[in-house]
Amino acid sequence: MAKNGMKRNSGRPAKRRHKTTKTSPSISMNVEEDGFSKLPDAVIVHILSFLPTVDVVRTCLLSKRWKLMWYSVPTLYFSETGFRWPSNEEKFFYNYVDNYLKHRKRGMNFTVDSAITSFKLQMRSYYEINKATRIDKWLDFAVKNKVKELNVWLNDDCDGDNFYFYPLPKSVFNSRHLAILELGNLDLSTGSYSIRLPALKTLLVNTVLFINDDVLFNLSLGCPSLEKLLLHSCDIMNGPFRLQSLSLKVLEVEYDDFASPLQLEVTNLESLVVHRYIFEGTNLSACKAIRNLSLTFDWSIRKLEDPSLPLEDLISNLPLLESLTLEECARVNLKQIKISNQQLKSLNLKNMYADRDYGMTVIIESAPKLASFSYEGNIKFGISMESFNSLDGKFVIHNLRENCDANEFIGMMNFLLNLNCSWSIITLHVLSDKVLIVPENLKRICPLSSLNWKHLRVKTDKKPESESNLKDALMWISPTLETLCINEIVIF
Repeated sequence: MAKNGMKRNSGRPAKRRHKTTKTSPSISMNVEEDGFSKLPDAVIVHILSFLPTVDVVRTCLLSKRWKLMWYSVPTLYFSETGFRWPSNEEKFFYNYVDNYLKHRKRGMNFTVDSAITSFKLQMRSYYEINKATRIDKWLDFAVKNKVKELNVWLNDDCDGDNFYFYPLPKSVFNSRHLAILELGNLDLSTGSYSIRLPALKTLLVNTVLFINDDVLFNLSLGCPSLEKLLLHSCDIMNGPFRLQSLSLKVLEVEYDDFASPLQLEVTNLESLVVHRYIFEGTNLSACKAIRNLSLTFDWSIRKLEDPSLPLEDLISNLPLLESLTLEECARVNLKQIKISNQQLKSLNLKNMYADRDYGMTVIIESAPKLASFSYEGNIKFGISMESFNSLDGKFVIHNLRENCDANEFIGMMNFLLNLNCSWSIITLHVLSDKVLIVPENLKRICPLSSLNWKHLRVKTDKKPESESNLKDALMWISPTLETLCINEIVIF
């Protein structure tokens, strides 16, 4: 009997054998370890920088070589979400962050490359007022270590009907190195802070409490390098929304409950997105550099007798405007709008929540560079253009039942006839192919001989029952079709 219990055949020369498979697993592990060990320290640190801090420390304990490497990871990310804390998780979390920062501070004395560039804090438990001092120390630590990116997202503290938000310490508002600041569920209502953030380029604020406009105005003055300001689910309780800046290029404003008029002195602003836009009190006359404008209207604002007048003036007085999006025009009773702009290239209208009776007409008086148009809403819509542009058009139709009656078919045909432009490509998105297959008795009453589309794309939410029937119906709608695509399948 040979080694390992393997029997050799008599009279045959023994075959040369490799090492037994008994040691194969250890060999494989050594090879794998050698592969990891060959990675430069900088690469390993870079990989670790994408993990939550608690996982970074755990990972570094797996190898003697990595034991102190967590001192060099430049990103700190503390989050209660997705971590298995002990039963008293809140107390454990606070103690964990305290201990980590204590050791990290100590490690900076003997670690050459220990800079911290990013500090992220996300807490799912309710913020408690008595914990403010400890959180202040954490953020002070980040500021003192010259972080460039700071992300703080806490939950508000509820005491009956009162909600308490964590107020940022003064040190954050006076950070010379901070370039990106993201805040959620915090209190920025105090206007007494002096704000000096010379390097800040991006500020994202979500569900933050503002009492008046002084904070935002002072913020814009104290951030001379600010380029992007995103305010989501925020309210200004008193006064208009005022900003003054020479550096700001992108502004997004999404109100929560109370919409405020915009008073912007932002001469280099290129993109403005406003959810719950109101006309009264708004002044954008200084924003001549806007290239992208997106306005969403709201039910709660007072309807003007003719909302088209201030909107048309705004559009025509933006000399660099290239992209325009208007949403929920029905909410301000905007039934007709005339578009005149020499640089406009893209026009988008969305009336997703308009009722069946609301109708709207767009008249493009002068837009020589207009190349694309999209509409989403009901079939009571029409567009005309007094020029020879050929547009790419996209239409998403709502409020049409799958089993249409005669009136709905007639409405659909009128909608198609009211698309009075020269189209390069038409994209038509409907619920079902049935809304496009007009019954024979209605074809004789309502011919569509005036449509001369050449290129058509049709998308249906439900799979067509008969592709050939849909093809015949589309050829009846426009006999001049040269190319036809149904649900991404080229028909001809």
